[in-house]
Amino acid sequence: MPARFTARPFYRPPTEELRYLPECPRQLLGGKSLGWVAIQLSPNSKEGAFNVLDLTTLENTVYPLPGRPGFFVETADPGVMLIGLERRLVLFDLAARSTTRTLAELPDDPRVIINDGTRVPDGVIFGTKDLKFGQPIAALYHYGGELRELLGGQTCSNGKYFNDGLLIDIDTKPKTITEYRYHAAAPLEKMRLVRPPSDLPALPDGLRPTPDGSCIVVAYYNPANVADGLAQQIRISYGEVVSEWVLPGSPRVTCPEFITLEGKTRVLFTTAIEGMPPETRAIAPHAGEMFLA
Repeated sequence: MPARFTARPFYRPPTEELRYLPECPRQLLGGKSLGWVAIQLSPNSKEGAFNVLDLTTLENTVYPLPGRPGFFVETADPGVMLIGLERRLVLFDLAARSTTRTLAELPDDPRVIINDGTRVPDGVIFGTKDLKFGQPIAALYHYGGELRELLGGQTCSNGKYFNDGLLIDIDTKPKTITEYRYHAAAPLEKMRLVRPPSDLPALPDGLRPTPDGSCIVVAYYNPANVADGLAQQIRISYGEVVSEWVLPGSPRVTCPEFITLEGKTRVLFTTAIEGMPPETRAIAPHAGEMFLA
């Protein structure tokens, strides 16, 4: 049996809008703050926000965005973020509080927008999602000065981990966690499923590698009428579940992140209230909060 731990609420975004769909937490360079995105602010919203949370004071600075962000990574320029925003990659300057440049745009298909992504040695790899979460019309892309499609036929390309030429990618709707071989000038080569979809307890969402790179921590977004959330640590080589975290009162877990806090390594989780009916909200009082374990 895997070891089981309980995460505790750590930070509650101050508004319903910011709790709607938090994602992509990343500890920023320097370690004192956490960047994260609010993908959208309400069920019908087409706008979101980039956020910077001070990990000591828990003061959060909000940077409104002209679209829905899927992911971000820091650039070599201090205070400048590369953000996947709607259907384009942009540079966003925190000091100017605005986008300064569009790096690339997706092929014209209004049915999909950018979702999760990660930095790789020669650029970024990111995915898209079907806005109706129903058809395999999304794809994986690489950007390293030019945009290149790596793999089509996805529904909701989500959490990613890249190491030594191997990419682990989640497609949420079919519940797949797949390992691929990355080729600089060719499509991805499918290697294997890290764990069978039938063994996953809910919809896999974001993921992060453990500090030693031997495992991935997967956040599960559970759309059922349940009170608690779940995340699992899965060993990459064999696919077994090493440990689990329960998130009381927040069943829609969106993404983990390993952070250093007070000199210790912790795992932080973002959660969402997206799509919750009143009966679920009633039993999930911590929905949309960040948790720490």
